[in-house]
Amino acid sequence: MHYALCVTSIMKISLLAVGKMRSKPLKEVCDDYLARLARFGPAEVREVKAAESAGAEQSVAQECARILDSLEPADQVCVLDERGAQLSSVELCTLIKSHEMRGTKRLVLVLGGAYGLSDEVRKRGKLLSLSKMTLPHELCRALVLEQLYRARTIQNNQPYHHA
Repeated sequence: MHYALCVTSIMKISLLAVGKMRSKPLKEVCDDYLARLARFGPAEVREVKAAESAGAEQSVAQECARILDSLEPADQVCVLDERGAQLSSVELCTLIKSHEMRGTKRLVLVLGGAYGLSDEVRKRGKLLSLSKMTLPHELCRALVLEQLYRARTIQNNQPYHHA
């Protein structure tokens, strides 16, 4: 007699960000949301080294090369960029669910440095925007992690999101 082995594929969500957190209060917020998010499956924040004392063009080139080196060919990527689509929390939940349904192993959200991202990185994935306004990099990390947590609570019918 043969038994089929049913393996549930759990998608990892990864926030790939340029630079280290300097603000202790914002780091604590990020750590809190990351811990909450991890209750729903694998989640991580990965950092690539920020460029050191280079001009804008050189900084973007260095940081984006590090970003691209950190991505695996099978990664599904969402690039946070002011030119991207603005999603509601429910729409972000739907996006995450669609990747899971397709068997995506890792969904990576990319957050660039102070001077932004190269076209090569932008072309690597779906462009998403947090706001039409310019936001501080560290605050963006906190917003992304909170929205990922919110999307997971929506997906799992948890009482966090109130529409």
